[in-house]
Amino acid sequence: MHAKDNLAAIRATYPDLLADHPLLRANAILATPAVREAATLIFDKARRSRSSVAFWAHPLSGKSSCIAALRKLAPVQFPSCGFIVYEPSSKEVPAEGALIEDLLSEIGYEGRIDRTLTGKRNQLERALYSLAIAGRRIFLVIDEAQNLHAKELGWLKRLVNWLTVRDIKVTVVLFGQSQLCAMHDRLKVQMPDFSERFMSRLNEFRSLQDASDIRVCLRCCDEEAQYPAGSGWSYTQYLWPRAYAQGFRLAKCADEMFEAFRARSGGVIDREGVSMQWIAEALMLVGLDAETSDTDDLVLTRSDWERAIEDTDYGARSPPAFVSAARRRRADRQDSA
Repeated sequence: MHAKDNLAAIRATYPDLLADHPLLRANAILATPAVREAATLIFDKARRSRSSVAFWAHPLSGKSSCIAALRKLAPVQFPSCGFIVYEPSSKEVPAEGALIEDLLSEIGYEGRIDRTLTGKRNQLERALYSLAIAGRRIFLVIDEAQNLHAKELGWLKRLVNWLTVRDIKVTVVLFGQSQLCAMHDRLKVQMPDFSERFMSRLNEFRSLQDASDIRVCLRCCDEEAQYPAGSGWSYTQYLWPRAYAQGFRLAKCADEMFEAFRARSGGVIDREGVSMQWIAEALMLVGLDAETSDTDDLVLTRSDWERAIEDTDYGARSPPAFVSAARRRRADRQDSA
């Protein structure tokens, strides 16, 4: 399609689709280096029938985005596999019945849940078997795994064993915050069988460390991620179709973006990198101006990124609600109009 036709076609969809663009909603699933590394490790373990992989990360590092990416990638790597996510809540006394009901809910179980514990177990076992039988494989991802109790690990171990005996390959993936490290050390001493089964090795899920990491992330917007799905238009092309046709790419902004974050990080960025949430919000705030900034000679400067990053309150490390930030930005534009 000719560039002018692309421009007209894209702009024609704006009234219905622009507001839901993943970058403008700050919920884009991007294959950052950390996501690529995690997916490679998990799928390699799965192919070799290793039963578990565990990751710890700082808050806001992008664990949720990684889990969403794994949900999309797993069926590509392992056709017809099952994939479920369980997020244990922080509680003093765990209950097997509650765990079973949570898992049944995640699966989308529509039947009447049995009142007895034995009945619930049978329902969950049958539901998981049905979910996994086509591909003979299932991924069980546990988010906020630092909230797990040892008893829950025991119940999960029994469930995994039940499936394994029936020739279903099970890969358990744990994602947790830094407290998962202490849990790992404690289990290694007190319950080595659980430690070996679920987290024999604890991997760090890292933030974006430098401009090259950010460039990989931004290149996904330029080349890989499409909006709307199947349209052939990349995230960047959809927001800046005129500039895109003239060679504008977000990946070219990686150095300026990283230096803008560094300027407001107080030196912390050199130790901790920058979390995906801040990248997502900066992209959202810059993207809000796309309709008016889309010109043949568009260049996003370091000053543009600094203004966006300032609006995220990144310097205070206390993330505001995305919607509030967006409203402030829209209000500023209206006031200046």
